[in-house]
Amino acid sequence: MIYCRKSNTGNTDALTGKWQEVKLRTYTLDSGKITHDTTYLSSFTKLDYAQFNGRGTCEISTFGYYYTPQGVYVNPQSIDTTHYTAIGNGKFTLNTPSMLITPGGFATTDTVSEINTNNILIHDVFYSHVPGYESITDAYYQK
Repeated sequence: MIYCRKSNTGNTDALTGKWQEVKLRTYTLDSGKITHDTTYLSSFTKLDYAQFNGRGTCEISTFGYYYTPQGVYVNPQSIDTTHYTAIGNGKFTLNTPSMLITPGGFATTDTVSEINTNNILIHDVFYSHVPGYESITDAYYQK
């Protein structure tokens, strides 16, 4: 489980609550071209959720392990941050600053977007050391 803390003020009322994961899409961008595009629509459990609390914290839990078609292990909710920040228009960044450099020297960005009052998207981009190559996961949640 991952825990997040809000680092600035913003309207988080719509985000507050427990969101169950219902869909996961993984893909890579290779010089702007989408490759290895895979969507998971099942195998989610009650342990696959994002819980945003009114006190400005969030808990993200994932139970599943996923592999891209080329065999690369993906755990899309491994968010290496303890902060989230409102950036406007129903969007929040889960990394402060907006890009995190991992211990391996890789850059990653994570954002939460409100699709509507009952659906959110957590979008994660993992930038490789190869220019123009990115691994992306889109995790969809419903309230």
